[in-house]
Amino acid sequence: MLKRLLLIINPTSGRGMIKDYLLLIIKELSLAGYEVVVYPTKSKNDATNKMKEAKSYDLIVASGGDGTLNEVITGLIKANANTPIAYIPTGTTNDFATTLGIPKNIPRAVKLCTEGKIAPIDIGQFDERYFTYVAAFGAFTDVAYETPQPRKNMLGGLAYLIEGLLKLPAIQSYKCRITYSGGVIEGDYIFGMISNSDSVAGIKNAFGNHADLSDGLFEVTLIRAPKNLLDIHRILTDFLNTTYDPEYVVTLKTDRITVESEQDVKWTLDGEDGGVLKSVHIRSLQHRVQICCPKL
Repeated sequence: MLKRLLLIINPTSGRGMIKDYLLLIIKELSLAGYEVVVYPTKSKNDATNKMKEAKSYDLIVASGGDGTLNEVITGLIKANANTPIAYIPTGTTNDFATTLGIPKNIPRAVKLCTEGKIAPIDIGQFDERYFTYVAAFGAFTDVAYETPQPRKNMLGGLAYLIEGLLKLPAIQSYKCRITYSGGVIEGDYIFGMISNSDSVAGIKNAFGNHADLSDGLFEVTLIRAPKNLLDIHRILTDFLNTTYDPEYVVTLKTDRITVESEQDVKWTLDGEDGGVLKSVHIRSLQHRVQICCPKL
């Protein structure tokens, strides 16, 4: 009997490039011995709802951007399923595909769906929601995804910081109490990132992070609120050298973290709206998802 495969596609992701490759994808997956069921998403969270059927398939292939992959993984966890997932990245940024080593070339990514290694990866739980590679708040969470890709390509990680610093007069700091497995820290922060990825907002190793996707630990980066132009210069210099002064930039690893603030904090999850909260608990679900990739 043929194995069953659910191909979930976001037809609008990456300017709809998937339309030019759909027949090729179906053909290659069929030749690999799968009965392919194609499901185009129609609205936000549609992929999550479709994953209620995950247990009836041998493989799930998600084609879209990081948001589409997030919806598929969220639905898989809610369905209490463990069906392996393969990923054809067709979004604009495709951060998690970069970390996994999945090519942006669609024919090569399709080949990997059937020939790649199935490996366990960690998933972040954000209260009752989930994220694949990053939960973030503060100064750079919006501008990171608005920065033009050519500027990122030219300036690398520096573009991430410059774009945020250009908006410095409007940057808000948050007085936070942060509890993690190694203790408690408090302070005023303009940015916080809890990640499990080598790439964030299209920038490789934005804060010098080198993630292990299956060690059960997050890479956490917190930037303290600068008090003057000298502080800004020091943070910028640290960013260029990827060697951070703990007076300004806090980096740590942890399997769980609670962020509490006196103010409402706007969060993003995998580049999408994460809500406005004063308190959030985040923990790592080690080895929760099986994903097809060339390395780990």
